[in-house]
Amino acid sequence: MRIATRHVIVLIFVLATLFAVTSCSVTKGKKIAEAAVDKFHARFNEGQYHEIFTESDDAFQKATDGEAGAIAVFEALRRKLGVIKQAKQTGWHVNANTTGTLISLSYDVEYSEGKGVEQFVFIVKGNKALLFNYNVNSPLLITK
Repeated sequence: MRIATRHVIVLIFVLATLFAVTSCSVTKGKKIAEAAVDKFHARFNEGQYHEIFTESDDAFQKATDGEAGAIAVFEALRRKLGVIKQAKQTGWHVNANTTGTLISLSYDVEYSEGKGVEQFVFIVKGNKALLFNYNVNSPLLITK
């Protein structure tokens, strides 16, 4: 067997192994983030905003001007949108790099007062997903 052929076989083996390991990690990270969305929705409906905030990433905490700012936003969302009745995932994206794995999830949401779209970004560390960014888009935020 020629040396070039051996190198190609080794390269294919390494790439296949890397793909298998990465795809398992992507699937696991996505499931962890989806469970975090379910937990977020339950806590949002129960008004447990402190718990949402304390289990979020430092970047989220700083972006919301601390706990008081985050709670004010969640209370305003609850006042205008109501509770979450149903949420259906419409898209996802995984970005794994040397600093961690970022999982983006999009949901169509039916609130007690109407409809909206949620976008979550979680940073997955081990078996835990920390809220990194959260965005809601709904006409009710403007009209109500």
